[in-house]
Amino acid sequence: MPLAAWMATEIWHEFGEAAPVTMIPVGGGRLEVYADGEVLFDRKAEGGTYPEMKRVREIKEEIKKRLG
Repeated sequence: MPLAAWMATEIWHEFGEAAPVTMIPVGGGRLEVYADGEVLFDRKAEGGTYPEMKRVREIKEEIKKRLG
């Protein structure tokens, strides 16, 4: 499974449709994750690598905060 799809599965498995998240695969292998219009992850800005599990957990924690 491509890493972007895995990341999407991780987020939507935990939060379902309640997740205020938009994932945008951008040309050239970029990946951006937004919640409520704010960037939570930008692959290019974070060195061009996909996030490790620790970073995915941080992103999920930020989403959880936004859901209140």
